[in-house]
Amino acid sequence: MRTIDANTVYMTQDMIKAAAVDGILSGNLVADLFMAKGKPWGFGEKYKVNYKYQKSEAMGWYTGMGTFNVTQQKNLVQMAWTPSSMYSSATLPYLELAVNKSKPVMSMEAYQMQSARDDMIDSIGDAFYGDGTSNQCDGLDIIVDDQTVNATYAGLSRATYAGLNADVTSSVGSLELDHIGASIDAATVGSKSPKLIITTPTIWRAIEDLLFPSVSATYGAAGSSRGMLTRIGEVGAGQALQGLAGYTAINYRGIPIVADEKCPSGDIWYLNTDVTYWTGLAHPKHGMVNLGSNTIEGVGNPTPSNHGIAWTGFKEPLNQDGETGQFILYGQMICEMPRFNSKDEGVTA
Repeated sequence: MRTIDANTVYMTQDMIKAAAVDGILSGNLVADLFMAKGKPWGFGEKYKVNYKYQKSEAMGWYTGMGTFNVTQQKNLVQMAWTPSSMYSSATLPYLELAVNKSKPVMSMEAYQMQSARDDMIDSIGDAFYGDGTSNQCDGLDIIVDDQTVNATYAGLSRATYAGLNADVTSSVGSLELDHIGASIDAATVGSKSPKLIITTPTIWRAIEDLLFPSVSATYGAAGSSRGMLTRIGEVGAGQALQGLAGYTAINYRGIPIVADEKCPSGDIWYLNTDVTYWTGLAHPKHGMVNLGSNTIEGVGNPTPSNHGIAWTGFKEPLNQDGETGQFILYGQMICEMPRFNSKDEGVTA
């Protein structure tokens, strides 16, 4: 590394950029997308969805006057979720804050707040792929499941109610387009089909190679194309991203396929985002905070409303010389119809 003469160093003022750069957090697509389209809780002590589990038996073909089955059909049960909660603290000793305020390059309070916020959203992204253990919210591992991870979902038995089972293909091995097509078909019921496919960067590149080989070929019949995906939806070729970070998407059968660095190795998730979504619950005192400010240059997007994240404000402990505040998360990942999702495991490029 080149050095500067000592005399020059002593007589010249250093400059520090009024921002910090993020050297630890990775891409967090799943949290960006789900929290950006979060729905308000508004359901009291539990988020409840009525679930029809069987077809009526009170019907049939007949001649003449016939004889009708008029037995009352009782074919509803209730799915129910309780909200999960999470915190992330920002703490500052007053002496350190006094030093910072005497000659600030950047606000220590603003930095600590955004750092705590970004770290929280990053951890939420990890939980979104999890199985809901350790007080975490439900994640895709328990939602897109066939009783392997958990025999129950939303308080109901998957063995009893088959529609709570998603299609899971394990030990796929070397990826072929037929695997992708089969998993899309497995999660397609009538006009309902996956709206989003998420996988790892390595598998995403393998899919790209399958759809867009270096040799000259036409894949228009397969319905494949490239585009961008932001947390507010797809952006077509040539359209502006409107200031949002975009994720490169391959469209196959009209479904965007995107890479998420948090996606577990070897996985491909086929998700119907109409029935699989995040719901946020406002804090009774602090509501939900605006997450739009940035003092750290990183990879994430600010998250809009219905995310379920509140900021308590800085508070002064009774027996300490400093201040502390917490970001508080209330919410839950909901899937009304797991059978509209599917998953491939053990995929190799």
